Amino acid sequence: MGVNLYSISFLISILMLVFLLVVGYKQNITFYMLVFIIITISNMGYYSISSATSIETAVLGNRLTYLGGVFIPLLMFLCFLKLCKLKIPKLLLSFLFIYAIVVLYYAFSIEHRTDYYRSIELISNNGMSFLVKEYGPMHKLHTWYLTISFCCSLGVIFYCFFKKNNISYKVTVSLLVAELGTIIIYYVNSTSLGNYELTAVAYIIDEVVILVLIRRINMYEISENIAQALDKHSTYGYLVFDNHMRYVGCNDMALTYIPEIAKQKVDEPLSEENTPFLYRHFSECMSDPKVMKEDCEHLIERDDLFLKCGIKNLSYGRKQKKIGFLIELVDDTQQQKYMKLLNNYNTDLLEEVRKKTARINQLQDKMVLGMADMIENRDSNTGGHIKRTSKVIRIFTEKLTKYNAEYHLTRDFLENVAKAAPMHDLGKIAVDDSILRKPGKFTPEEFEEMKKHSEKGAEIIGQLLEDVEDEEFVQIAKNVAYYHHEKWNGEGYPKHLAGENIPMEARIMALADVFDALVSKRCYKEKMDYERAFSIIEESSGSHFDPKLTEIFLQCRESLVEFYNSEEE
Repeated sequence: MGVNLYSISFLISILMLVFLLVVGYKQNITFYMLVFIIITISNMGYYSISSATSIETAVLGNRLTYLGGVFIPLLMFLCFLKLCKLKIPKLLLSFLFIYAIVVLYYAFSIEHRTDYYRSIELISNNGMSFLVKEYGPMHKLHTWYLTISFCCSLGVIFYCFFKKNNISYKVTVSLLVAELGTIIIYYVNSTSLGNYELTAVAYIIDEVVILVLIRRINMYEISENIAQALDKHSTYGYLVFDNHMRYVGCNDMALTYIPEIAKQKVDEPLSEENTPFLYRHFSECMSDPKVMKEDCEHLIERDDLFLKCGIKNLSYGRKQKKIGFLIELVDDTQQQKYMKLLNNYNTDLLEEVRKKTARINQLQDKMVLGMADMIENRDSNTGGHIKRTSKVIRIFTEKLTKYNAEYHLTRDFLENVAKAAPMHDLGKIAVDDSILRKPGKFTPEEFEEMKKHSEKGAEIIGQLLEDVEDEEFVQIAKNVAYYHHEKWNGEGYPKHLAGENIPMEARIMALADVFDALVSKRCYKEKMDYERAFSIIEESSGSHFDPKLTEIFLQCRESLVEFYNSEEE
C-alpha cells in the first residue's frame, strides 16, 4: 500500500507539473514552476525510499526529499512577496538561503555524521522499505528553519493587512493555509505517524491549491505586466477589473488621473460611497451586456481634464476565455481643446483646409495615374486601355448615382471606384515581358501566367497604399484589381466567385474592362463596331455580368460612343 501511495504521489506530481506548464505557459510562473519541480523531485525521493533494497539507495532518496523540505518554504515565501508586491531585504534573503544550504548540508552528510541522525536503518515490511531514523541535535535546524520561513510569510501578510490595499488576501491566505498544513503534517509525521511519510501527500495538496488559484494569480500578473510595459507612456492610465467588476489593480498614471482609486480595495466591487467617480462612469459601462461582448470607448470629463476611456475585454488561456476588463485612460484634453477651436474657425480657414485637402487628393490621383502609365509603357498590346477604362468608369458611375437609393451606392463609394479604376491592371507589372509584350494570342500556359496579374495587383496595391488613411478606398482598389475578371456565373478567375459574392466595385470594373477590350484594336484582333459590342454585353448579362448593372451600363451607350469617337479624332 505504501509503495503505491508514494508511486502515485510521484506520478501525480509529474502530471501537476505538466498541467502547470500547459495552463501558464504564457504567464510569469517562475516561482510556482520551481515549487512544482522541487515537489516532483521530493516525491521521487519518497518513492525511492519505499522501493529501496539497499541503505545506499534509501539514503539517496532521503536526500531528494530534503530538496523539497528545505527549498519549498523559501520559494513560497518569495511567492508571497511577489503577490504582495514587496521587495525582500537582501540580508534576510541571504540568511534564509544560507540557512537552507546548511540544513541541506547536514541532510546530505548523514552517512558520515551522527549529529543530524544519531542512527539510520533500512527496514522492509510487506514489500515496502522504511528508513528508521533517530534524530540528533542538529535536526532541530530543519524544524527551526520551517518555523522561521512560515513566520516570515505570516509577517508579510500581517504587514500588508495594515499597510496596503493592493493585494488579494483570498489568494495569499489560501497559499499560507496550504503551507501551514504541510508544516503541521511534517511535525505530526515526525512524532506520531511511525514510518509512513505523509508529507508527499501534503505536497500534492499544495499543488492542487496553487493550480486552483493560478488563474487568479495570473490576473495579477496581467495587471503587473501591463503596468510595467506601459508606465513609460506618461499619458496612459490602466485599471483592471474581473468579470464581477471587482477591482484588481492599476498603474501610477491612473492614480494621477483619478486619485480616489487609492481608496478602492483589491477584490472588492466599485463603491458609490468610496469611489463615486469610478462608480458613476465605469460600473454602469461594465454591467452593460454590449460591453460584455465587445470593446467600447467614450469620453469623460473631470474638472478641466478630458479623458478618453476605452474598455476592453481581458482574455486568458488558449480558448481566450473572458476573465475581466481593462480600462484605458488617455489624456485627450489638448485634442478636445483643439476641436473646440476648430468649431470657431472662420470660413476663410475652412476654405483653406478645403483647398489643401483637394491638393492632397490631386497628388494622390496623379500618383495613381503615374502607376497606370508604368503599366501602359510595358504592355504593348493594350495601349491606352487603362486611361480609356478609367473614363468609361467615370461615365458609368455618373449614371449609377441616379440609383443610389435602389442599390445603396453612395457617392463616396462611386468616387472611390472611379479613382481606383486606373489601378485595376497594376499586377501586370509583375508579369514577364516575354508574355506581356507578346504580339499575338497567349498559349494556355502563358494565359495561366497572365491570370496571376489580378492577385499580384491586389498585393502591390496593399503595399503601395499601406499608409493611406482612407481604408475604404484601399479596400476598393484591392478588390477592383483582384476580382475584375470574376464572372457572374462563377466561371471567372482567380477565385471563381459568383453572383453577389463578387464585390460591387469589381462587377462595375468588369463591364468597363470588357467593353474597352471589345471596341479597341489589339495586336491579335481588329476593333469591334459599337453595335456588336453592346450586343455582346447584353448577351453576357447573367452569365458574365451582373444583370442589374448591365441594364444600367447599356443606358450609357450614347455617352460611351461619343467618348470613343472623340478618342479617334
